[in-house]
Amino acid sequence: MNDYGFELKNDTRNFIINKYFEDKEIKQNRDYDVLFVEIGNTQNLSGYILVKQNFTSVSTSKMRKKSKSHYSEVIFAGLRQPTKEISISTYTTLSFFIKRFKISNMDICYDGLSEVEINKSNLYKLTDIFKEYINSFKDIQIEKTSFYINNPSSRLIDTDKFLKMLVYDKYQKESRYKKLDDELKDWKRLEVTLNIQFKLKGFNLDDYLEDVQAISAKYFKTSSFSYEYLDLQTKLLTDRRTQKGLISL
Repeated sequence: MNDYGFELKNDTRNFIINKYFEDKEIKQNRDYDVLFVEIGNTQNLSGYILVKQNFTSVSTSKMRKKSKSHYSEVIFAGLRQPTKEISISTYTTLSFFIKRFKISNMDICYDGLSEVEINKSNLYKLTDIFKEYINSFKDIQIEKTSFYINNPSSRLIDTDKFLKMLVYDKYQKESRYKKLDDELKDWKRLEVTLNIQFKLKGFNLDDYLEDVQAISAKYFKTSSFSYEYLDLQTKLLTDRRTQKGLISL
């Protein structure tokens, strides 16, 4: 990181982000250490690279017979927030990384409306909706307004790279910080984590985008999606002309 001019810091300029990692990450995981690199709009998480020491990084270091802190997990977060300003410098920096390194995991998200509330009293209803992706009850759990499916699989779509599925109440999450219109009260987000382990140019991402869309279409009961934001993100990551404003959608 230092070789390329990225300055590591112990915290961010954003109190909410600092508080989140202090309360939710570091205290709950004894081997966690989180450092930050400013790369864009520091008012939200997309303006930072997260550099973590965690179970995965420590295990990788030990497996390769290196010191415990030899490897770190580098995370670009906040890219799935079309309602927030994401700086071009964030995409430029991420593009720099994905051209040089393999991607470990990537989250793909679709938003929509669903009347089914996400809480423990609705566990069986949610289980029935997503039953074709659930191996056993030990692979599912509900935390507050989030429904997790670990190690999902399906006979209908290709889930070989699916690491986790998550459905959560986006309205509840966003309304903590700002007032939202009542018409968004059923706003939910479906998030699928892919275990890629390839460079992006060597991975057929479109196939998995279609698979996640198929799940979303069934869950949100819709057949139409907007691709404008996703197309723009793809161009910003892969085409320097878009980053420089020379071409756009």
